[in-house]
Amino acid sequence: MLIEKEHLKLSEVLYYLQRFGDLNPRVIGAISRIKDADKLIQWLRENFQYRLYPIPRYEALGLKKYYVTIYSNYADISLYNIYELFDGMTSFILRDVINPLVLNLSIYYNSTDFDRVLDYLQDEGIIYHYDLHKVEEEKFYPIEYSNFNFERREFTGLLTSPREPFELPDLTEGFFPDEVDMKIIGKKQEKTVSSLKDISTMLGISFKDALYHTQAHVIGKGLIKGYSVYLYKPDFRLEISFSEKETLEELSRIPSMYLAYKLDDKTYYAHVFDNSSRLLDYLDFISSLKSKDTIEVYLHPANTKYLFTASIPYEHFENGRWNFNTEIMMFRAEKLVKKIEEKDGGRQGE
Repeated sequence: MLIEKEHLKLSEVLYYLQRFGDLNPRVIGAISRIKDADKLIQWLRENFQYRLYPIPRYEALGLKKYYVTIYSNYADISLYNIYELFDGMTSFILRDVINPLVLNLSIYYNSTDFDRVLDYLQDEGIIYHYDLHKVEEEKFYPIEYSNFNFERREFTGLLTSPREPFELPDLTEGFFPDEVDMKIIGKKQEKTVSSLKDISTMLGISFKDALYHTQAHVIGKGLIKGYSVYLYKPDFRLEISFSEKETLEELSRIPSMYLAYKLDDKTYYAHVFDNSSRLLDYLDFISSLKSKDTIEVYLHPANTKYLFTASIPYEHFENGRWNFNTEIMMFRAEKLVKKIEEKDGGRQGE
C-alpha cells in the first residue's frame, strides 16, 4: 500500500508529465524537485497502462477543426467506414449508446468543402440531418491525479473546486512545422506507449534528428498544448453539451475531464474518459447541473462499435502543405451508399 507521501509524489510527477512530457525524466525531477522522479515514472510504466497522448495545437499546424453531429437512418454503419469515407480526416467518431443513430465527429480540414459529402449522404437517404460547426476554442485540462487511488486504479470522487485549463506557450509566430514535426506528433498519438527512439525508427530518421524536432519544434514552439497521461484503460467516454461557461467550470471538477470545445454557435462540449465504476456518480453530478443549464449527455462505450479515435492526418502533409481531396471523399461516399443499398436490398429479399 502506498503511503501518503508516495501518493503525493506520484500525483505531482503526473502533474508535470502532462505539461512537459516524458522525453527526459530527469527534467521532470529538476522541475518538481523530486529526486527519484525517473524511478517513479518507470514504476508507473511497469505497473499501470501508462500512455502519454499529445494534444496538438491544430491552428499552429495549419488546420481547422469542425464538430459534426450526424443523425443517421442506419444504426449499424461501421465507424471505421466513416473514418475511411472522410479520408482519415476525423480525430474521433462517437456513436451514442442510448441513440445509436446519432454520431458526433471531429474533423480536421482547412475549409468546410467536405460538407458536399454530408449533403450527398443526406440526398441519398443515408442520413436525415446533420449539424456542422467550427470549433472556435479548445481547452485542455490535464487529468487530475491528486484524488486517484493507485491501488484500486480509479478516482475517488469529484474535486472540491474547479480546475484551470493549461497549454504550453504558443511560440509559433513566423514558424511553420515541417513533415517530421507532423509525423512525430501523429505517430505518438497513434502509439501512445512509443518512446522517441521507437518513433525515430518508425520514421527512418536518427534519434538525434527526432530529439531535435521534438525539443526545438513540437515542445519548443508549442505545436502541442500538453499531454494527457492515462494510467487506466477507460470503459467509456462521456460527451456533454451545454451552453453556460459556469457549467464548464463545474464539470472541470470531474478529474478525468480532459478536453472542452466551444463551437461557433456558442455551444460547449466537454469530454470525459474513465472507468465504469465512476459512471453513475458522474451522471448524477451532471444531472444536478441541469437546473441552471440545458445539458445533453452522450455515452460511448470504449469499443469499436461506439468509439473510434485517430491521430492528426499527417499522411496528408507533403512538401510543406496539407493536401486534401474532397473528390476522394465523394468517391468513397458513393461506394458506401452502394454497399448500404446492397445490404438493405438483401434484407428486404429475405
